[in-house]
Amino acid sequence: MPINGLPLGPSWSPRSLVARLAPSHRDGLALVLSSALTSAVGLLYWVLAARFFPPAVLGINQVAISTMMFLGGVAQLNLTYALLRFVPVAGWAARRLVVGGYLVGAGAAAVVGAGFALGARFWAPDLVSAFGPVRLLLFFVVATPLWSIFVIQDFVLTGIGRATVVPGENFVFSLLKIALLGVAAIVVVPGGLAISWAVATGVIVVGINGWLLLRALPRFGRRSVGQAVPITIGAIGRFLRADYAGAMFWQAALFGLPLLVLVRLGPDDAGVYGIVWTITQSLYLVSSGMSQSMVAHSAADPDGLEAARRAMVRRALAMVVPLVVVLSVGARLVLVLFGQHYVDRGAAAFALTSLSAIPNVITASTVGAARVRQRMGVQFGVPTTISVIVFALSWFLMPSLGITAVGLSWLIAQSVVAIGILVAGAPWLPPLLSGRVDALRSAALLRRVRPFAATRAGGTGWVLGERLGGGSDTVVVGYGPAPGSPDTESPTVPGVLLKASDSTKGRAQLRRQTDVLRSLHADERLGQWRALLPTVVSDGESSGSYVTLESRLAGAGGGDALQDPARRRLFRSSAVAMISELHRRTGEPVTVGAAELRAWVFDPMREVLGVLPRGVRADARTLGARLAARLEGQVVGAGWTHGDYTPDNVLTDAHGRVVAVVDWCQGQERGLAVLDVVSFLVTSERALTGSEIGTVVVDRLYDVRSTDHELLARAQRSLGGAVLDIRTLTSLGWLHHVAQNLQKSPSFAANPVWVRRNLVAVVRGALPLLDTDAPAPRPR
Repeated sequence: MPINGLPLGPSWSPRSLVARLAPSHRDGLALVLSSALTSAVGLLYWVLAARFFPPAVLGINQVAISTMMFLGGVAQLNLTYALLRFVPVAGWAARRLVVGGYLVGAGAAAVVGAGFALGARFWAPDLVSAFGPVRLLLFFVVATPLWSIFVIQDFVLTGIGRATVVPGENFVFSLLKIALLGVAAIVVVPGGLAISWAVATGVIVVGINGWLLLRALPRFGRRSVGQAVPITIGAIGRFLRADYAGAMFWQAALFGLPLLVLVRLGPDDAGVYGIVWTITQSLYLVSSGMSQSMVAHSAADPDGLEAARRAMVRRALAMVVPLVVVLSVGARLVLVLFGQHYVDRGAAAFALTSLSAIPNVITASTVGAARVRQRMGVQFGVPTTISVIVFALSWFLMPSLGITAVGLSWLIAQSVVAIGILVAGAPWLPPLLSGRVDALRSAALLRRVRPFAATRAGGTGWVLGERLGGGSDTVVVGYGPAPGSPDTESPTVPGVLLKASDSTKGRAQLRRQTDVLRSLHADERLGQWRALLPTVVSDGESSGSYVTLESRLAGAGGGDALQDPARRRLFRSSAVAMISELHRRTGEPVTVGAAELRAWVFDPMREVLGVLPRGVRADARTLGARLAARLEGQVVGAGWTHGDYTPDNVLTDAHGRVVAVVDWCQGQERGLAVLDVVSFLVTSERALTGSEIGTVVVDRLYDVRSTDHELLARAQRSLGGAVLDIRTLTSLGWLHHVAQNLQKSPSFAANPVWVRRNLVAVVRGALPLLDTDAPAPRPR
């Protein structure tokens, strides 16, 4: 009998539940579990340390440990995330890559540790007095490289899919620290607490890496050899260049602030802050663990990155928010375990740093996604901005607020940057803000992809022109000779159109357009009609974005001809005739069956249902069913269709004649041909009246226009199909148009005004009219 939905018996076990999890979720939860175990046992460690040692002694040792961790993090050049990014796709080279990373990280850490210890009498004289110069030097020369390897090895385990080992490793490490802490309390040695930490680190590093290098990595190499890609030192160097700079600032904020507190406020406050931050950091480790898993499992699947990032944010917030509420409200009750001194000095700082873990989920997920896409600006900018704000505010506020200033600085820094990220990535913004944000996004996207265009376009001295189109996450610009250069007048060097996108939807749309254009050019049935099509010059990936370069065709946008009364009639007739010629060359009569209904009605309606308010979805399903009933069994003309045939997607000569058809991301080889004509008529009216597409569609449903009816009837008969009624065609045209908008960009679905005017209004207006072909009075 099942309990809570889980069957009893041999088919159920904790191991079977873990096996059912997606690998990224399994590894992310393993790293979070590791953080939880480490934090729980670590809390016990620091409770005992606070009881065994006076606050000043604990503060000095805490600063030594945190400084050693900071130096180890800085010295390993952020090889953690480089190995996490490249080991999953290294195949047989994985072990060699890891060993090289260890040697570089440990060697640099030893040098940096020695340099800090030798100069400590200038910048940390309290450490020299507490340890003695020789013992301090030995501690940093030995402990810093050990810590560097200790940190790197967890990322390597995650990269090879063995993140489930990390909780056990860190749990043993925590127990070892406690055992050695007892030894340090009995055998009184200067710096004994810090030395016990270093000895525990060395034991774990030797044990884990013996197994990792001799067994786990060779097995991983054999298993993943089929997915291996070439990895060069240059690729790793480019990744590290920006990531290391940002990580250095981040390490300074995580582990360098105790030293700042020591210098600014003294050892007592440094000890209190060390305890506060040690507990708070366990909350940050939840986001860090989930981010590591996301990077490891998205390295070979960048198209699934955005979904993985959203899933990470949801899961991390579900874990972090309840913990933050408990810790921030109960800050004094938690700190009383360490003693009243820690309650009096650290409760406010503890509550504030705990709250900062909530916006940290947003910032950590953003940096993790940037590592997969190799977005150098984000990799550097986010952690650096947070760290600079924390250091600056802490330095100026500590004299008046004590260590509370550090907690307040963390909360302000994380919140400011998280709000900036949410605004910059918002799918829909108010008009006054959206223009500026779109400009910043487009400028950043162009900076990333311009090197690709420079190497593929073939022109020397070419420059980017003005932005011609695209949404907030897609950009279209001209790329060609600079104005005034000799090439500008040359008809053989017209330049190209650069189109780029870094979002999942935008990338998919551009890839589809590339495929459609290549298929159209390969279709011999089109003949001379192919002269109207742009040609794909080059396409590919660049810095996490998809880029395509298209030939730039002569002609002006059709919108200008439509707005000109002298050219409007010729333009409209030319546009309809041109697309009808494509239909004539490729179309044929087909009987509408299940496949056609799915492609022409149910799939686009599914896109619409996904964003409609719940109260309107039943009506939308009924509308879809009625459209399907009117289509099923009918003989209609099907062939190559543009899918988004609007005045903006054609180019004209000076007289208004169509000379090119562009933007084929919605093209279909077997589409309902007449819908291209419907789309052109509806969008032309929208452009002329300035109305929303929903308003135009509802007006046309209530006012069946004889001229349009005759035009659409001729378009259908020319392909040997039956004549569908104009209301069915108008509703289908609307359905395809709004579904395509939803596919192109999330901004439409996120805009409640657009949804209400263009989706809800049409569903409610069209439904009662599809029962009759007679004119109907508009409701008042």
